[in-house]
Amino acid sequence: MTESNLAVEAEQRLAAGDHAAALTLYLRAWNRPDDEVAERVFDLISDWADIGAALNTIEAAARAGNAAAYEALAELLVELERPKEALAALRAAADGGRDVTLMIASILADELGDREQAEEYYRRALADDHPRALNDYGAFLSEDDERLDEAVELLSRAIERGDEMAAGNLGRLLADEERYEEALPWLRRALDAGHRSVLAVLGETENALGELESARVHLREALAEEITGAHFAYALHLAETGSPEEAVRHYEAAAKEDGETNAYLNLALLHEELERWTQADRHYREALAHQDETAYVYYAQFLADQDRGDEIAALLTAAAELDLDEEDMEELRELAEESRSGTS
Repeated sequence: MTESNLAVEAEQRLAAGDHAAALTLYLRAWNRPDDEVAERVFDLISDWADIGAALNTIEAAARAGNAAAYEALAELLVELERPKEALAALRAAADGGRDVTLMIASILADELGDREQAEEYYRRALADDHPRALNDYGAFLSEDDERLDEAVELLSRAIERGDEMAAGNLGRLLADEERYEEALPWLRRALDAGHRSVLAVLGETENALGELESARVHLREALAEEITGAHFAYALHLAETGSPEEAVRHYEAAAKEDGETNAYLNLALLHEELERWTQADRHYREALAHQDETAYVYYAQFLADQDRGDEIAALLTAAAELDLDEEDMEELRELAEESRSGTS
């Protein structure tokens, strides 16, 4: 039976409510990792209310020799936070002829934290001239501050080959380095190509460059689409454009919903600006609890301003244990000394 006929039969089985049969047929029809059948496989798994049954169906198809099923199994195991099993499934998929080199690299890097072995797989994909290798390897290297030049070079080559996702990744890298003027055209190019995930960083970049109306539009779109980072970027925009109360709400959402630990320090600073000393103190402590090293000097100055300079010594001790930047340590020492001498 051809791929298209299998997919048609799968749709019929799904319409009849037989998820297991539909999934098995879709897996048989799934010949290319990025084709539309892949979307149907994962949409079906997502919509199926019984993850256990989906897992059993995929495992059965894999045991029957379907290499595509091993790839689908790996995707589901990653979602279930079982990366070692996912890696084993991908290696079985590779043994069955599936092109999963970049997926293996991603799991090694992101889920298992084995960057050295991950790089071996990224290099293998690059040597095999995999169409996404330049972008994925460049994005991987962009997480290493000492290899940003290599990342830029790889992403630029990917863009030259027409990979618009690489334009978004290059824009993100440049924005992270606060090279906003360079980042802006790449982010806009990625958005024009349909990569909506850049909306938050695009809004952040426009905000930094003073293009406030465009920033507001894009950040609100990012919020509506629940893009990670949107709450933090929009809060920053609001704080800088005179809406601190609304900014507080979005920083709180960034911390609670997105796990953005930098939001605690920003919340402390906003509450301090609003003269809400108790809330400011609480958020400073939350920032320290999340090991935000930037928060130490700010909190020490807050304590000094609140006539609580006697607490700075303990803060200095805690900072020393974290091996804080020497410039920050010196500033903490000066604040502690001023408190002891009563000159703060």
